[in-house]
Amino acid sequence: LASMDLEVEGILERLWDAMDRGGISEMAPLVEAERKRVECVTVHVAVTGTSRAGKSTFIRSAMGFQDGAEGAPSTGLSGQLVKPVPYQRPGSPGCTFWELPGIEGAGFSPGDYLRAAEVDRYAGVYLLSSGRFTWQAVALADELRRLGKPFYFILTKIDADAHGHKDAEFAREALRAVATNRFAHLDVGYAIGRFYCVSCLESERFDFPACIRALQKDALPALQRHALLLSLPHLADKTELKNSLKALIPLSAVYSCVIDPLPVEQLPYQANVRFLCDEIRLYRLLLGLDYQALSKRARLIGQPAFVLSDEIQTRMARELTEKAVAEELLRWTEKNVLVSPNNVKWIPLLESLPGGKLSGASTIRLLDAMLEQFTDDVYRVQRKVANVLRGD
Repeated sequence: LASMDLEVEGILERLWDAMDRGGISEMAPLVEAERKRVECVTVHVAVTGTSRAGKSTFIRSAMGFQDGAEGAPSTGLSGQLVKPVPYQRPGSPGCTFWELPGIEGAGFSPGDYLRAAEVDRYAGVYLLSSGRFTWQAVALADELRRLGKPFYFILTKIDADAHGHKDAEFAREALRAVATNRFAHLDVGYAIGRFYCVSCLESERFDFPACIRALQKDALPALQRHALLLSLPHLADKTELKNSLKALIPLSAVYSCVIDPLPVEQLPYQANVRFLCDEIRLYRLLLGLDYQALSKRARLIGQPAFVLSDEIQTRMARELTEKAVAEELLRWTEKNVLVSPNNVKWIPLLESLPGGKLSGASTIRLLDAMLEQFTDDVYRVQRKVANVLRGD
């Protein structure tokens, strides 16, 4: 969060400089440019390991590809790869998974392999094996640590033998090199902290969410971390996702005030209500409160969708229209409440907007409230799922 605070302060400083130079006419294009810069960040992730370890299936599950979806990796081709192959969901550029060639072979050189794969572009590397990790995997991990590149040992097909998968001794044995003690200097304790057991077919079970969240936490540049949270929301910690979205709310508020604002009935200022509606719709989608996501979760627990949708209390999680957004914005304007302490530094800039501080502050409070209320709905849905699974 501290790195995101620095990123947001940089955005604020650049907007202020533009305002000082030429007022709204100078700042408005920069507001659009800053939003586009945030939205266009792409994080690259590598997946490698032994043949038939499930690399393609791991990528399909991590990226949330449905069966037959456009752009999804085909299984059974990894043994034929001679160079990295990228996969990206159409219309969702925030994250690209790269399937790398296998690491088998007596002459394997981790340095040569990583140079050929252009390792510098990856935020992290997943090392997959369906059995004991080979000396090539251990050598690769050792080189990745030397380079300061995050990596994660992934033991796949754990659903075939899930007994003891959380046991430290099990992890230690799974990480032991097969052929030689040549790489005995690998810090096994360090490696165990990066060891995960997954079923590539079931992204919600075992350690699958944990290994994705580890990558999301290790992505050091703030906007890379933000992009990973937004592009893999089904596996993200919902509180972290909410906080990352909240950090950029002031930029969205300024955007709604200066980019194509229109008069809104009863509001003492203009606002881009269509943009705000789209922004709130994105929040709902990312937090898994849209009908498609709720229906999928309901099917997993053998219940009709209304069993989960009935847990949702926020009006705009159910009925999201521009009219509803305008009414909610008017409500926050009439309250004239203060922005949160984290956003106080934006007040001088908000005061210089065409609608004055009231326009920007009300918009910040609206978006902030939607995120908080949607997150409460998420937890109510999660509790309902847990109760159904327990038979309550």
